[in-house]
Amino acid sequence: MINSYAEGKRTSEVRWELQLRARKSGYVEVPVLIHNAERSDGFSIFIKSSSRARFLPVSDMPIILDAQLNRDDNYEKALFIYTLNLYSDQPLAANYSLSPPKIEKAKVILLDSSDIQEIEIRGKQYQLQELRYAIFPTEMGRYVIEGPVFNGSQQGSNQIEARANNLEINVHARQDFDNAKYWLPAQKVTVSESWQKNQQLLVGDFIEREITFQVQGMSAANIPEIEIPTPKIVKIISSDTTLSDKVDNKGVQGTKVIKQKIQLLERGELTYERVAVHWWDTQQDSQKITSIAKQILNVLPGPNGESSIEREIAQNQSNTQKRGDITVIETDGSWLIWALIALTLLTSIGWLFNVRKLKRIKDSQAEDFNKNLAKQKKQSSQTGANERAAAKSTITFNAKAELNTFQLLGRVCLKDDLLSVNRRLLEWANQYWYQQDLKELSDIALIADNQNLTQVLSDMQVLLDNHDVANWQGEELYNLLSAIRE
Repeated sequence: MINSYAEGKRTSEVRWELQLRARKSGYVEVPVLIHNAERSDGFSIFIKSSSRARFLPVSDMPIILDAQLNRDDNYEKALFIYTLNLYSDQPLAANYSLSPPKIEKAKVILLDSSDIQEIEIRGKQYQLQELRYAIFPTEMGRYVIEGPVFNGSQQGSNQIEARANNLEINVHARQDFDNAKYWLPAQKVTVSESWQKNQQLLVGDFIEREITFQVQGMSAANIPEIEIPTPKIVKIISSDTTLSDKVDNKGVQGTKVIKQKIQLLERGELTYERVAVHWWDTQQDSQKITSIAKQILNVLPGPNGESSIEREIAQNQSNTQKRGDITVIETDGSWLIWALIALTLLTSIGWLFNVRKLKRIKDSQAEDFNKNLAKQKKQSSQTGANERAAAKSTITFNAKAELNTFQLLGRVCLKDDLLSVNRRLLEWANQYWYQQDLKELSDIALIADNQNLTQVLSDMQVLLDNHDVANWQGEELYNLLSAIRE
């Protein structure tokens, strides 16, 4: 601000000085500046590209090393392209050495080394070899890149040592933007997914999901962990990650592929939420988001009404059994027919066995129901509460609802989800002991009258009171409750 006073008049002037630095070649539009009602004139300037002839030092040395950068400022963990041109006015002798550029707090990767070319500069013939390096600074600050050193000779000449010019870069700190969990500076980011699944999905089916992240300007090992939302009603059987890099004279492109094998546990609409990747565009110096759209899968009930908890229990039991080696036996056609008949008989016997087992479970539940009903009537007659006994006698035991509730309880037990187990356990207990009003875990322990169950429920209550639910395991509780239902 400039203030002046002359001839009894005071004048003030405000001057702004803005320094601009070109980041790439080509035409650049300098925008209009606006202050109050005043506007400056916008204009366009042309930024020349860095050519070999323009930047070749004037020197009488037979060997010249010239270093250049695609840009001299960028962000931490972002890519700088370092180009080294090796000029020689005579063919080089074999077995020369050339050191890489040196810089503190950065990773240097050789990208490409070109073939030798014949060029003419200022009327003199040179052999040119171009080498490109990728530099990834790890911390903000200003750093000097020490130029590579050549040690060797030309054919028929003495030993020569030549050094490239030093360069300086400015590394900016990461920017604050919508996502604060990770920092991903890049030139381009793409994300895609593919599925391997049947056209019609059933409870218990296995599907495969593959998500691919491609980042231009970053190696795959440095791609940060990105949250992938997963529905709670599926089970991830396995998850494998594959990393690969594509290196060329333009830079590094990292690819990260995540493959998941998933088992469907519930019927209905299965929603996979949107996968969003927040990244910083180093070319346009702005925040961007690349995403995969939300997916909705329709899952139908399993065969014969089979539920997800029954499939999961059967799978866990089969995994604990040792499987013998499979031997292929060559047979004629008659033996094959008898084998198919035997397999059909075994399948029928297994189906009949399951039907009889379900019938025994229902008979046992009905017997318990009759015993509890008789006990309640006896107590009512002893206390003389005829009206209350009559009201309770109208309550019926819903075996199907009790079975469904127990299956939901079993699922959260196998997932070791203590908070969900606490809620599901009270729902099931009030259906199993349908004439009782159970509100706490201690009520269940009292009516079950099982010492082992009492201890497990007591441990659960302690963990709930202390908000320590991470290390709880629900298999023992599920086994005890299964024994009570039998």
